[in-house]
Amino acid sequence: MKHAALALALLMGAFAGACGSATPPPETAADKDDFDGESSPGDDSATAGSESAKPAKSDKTAGKGKDAEADEGDEDEAPAKSTPIQATKFEADLKKIGINLKKIPELEKLPSAQKKKVMPLLQKALGYDTCQGCHAEGDFKKETRDMKVAREMWRHFVVPLRSESGGTLFCDSCHAGNEHVLNRKDKKALQAFMEEEYQNKLARTNKEDMECGTCHGDAMETKIIEKLWNIPE
Repeated sequence: MKHAALALALLMGAFAGACGSATPPPETAADKDDFDGESSPGDDSATAGSESAKPAKSDKTAGKGKDAEADEGDEDEAPAKSTPIQATKFEADLKKIGINLKKIPELEKLPSAQKKKVMPLLQKALGYDTCQGCHAEGDFKKETRDMKVAREMWRHFVVPLRSESGGTLFCDSCHAGNEHVLNRKDKKALQAFMEEEYQNKLARTNKEDMECGTCHGDAMETKIIEKLWNIPE
């Protein structure tokens, strides 16, 4: 059962899309509002920002599911080689925002001020041009499938996993600024890649072994998003 950590392939999809540059913006009164990657009622600033940036993200990628099954059908967009695990470039930014990297909270539990500053890092790490990587255009409060997947990605990967040396795992650790990170044409090569990169080079914060069931459950469920996370396709 050495397919381990196929679920980390899911990181190619959908941590929350964000608005703005990777440099955290100054805190304002708007930081006091509720924010889950979306603007608060009466706050037009985030919407205005996304309006000015669009339509940089094409219709082909906007609103597309990010699970492994969907990506498997996108071989035309697959990289020539699968992207190896790497150290995140955003560790200093996360520290500056005030996130405890020793015990990272779930995304929805971050204070709104921190969450607003995390979003641009997510956007850049995934290579999205606009907030529409995850958010509905013009309506940041609308729940999208990608937003739900992003929260689960954070919950199941960013929170409980680290590099083998104990370093922070973040979106760019797998994505490196690209939405698609796995070449699926050679299945045997892909299996070997996942074993080497995702099983052997990642560790769990609870010190337990990194194995297939870490991501896929005891029954080795491949449709993690739909079957384990209960997010409809």
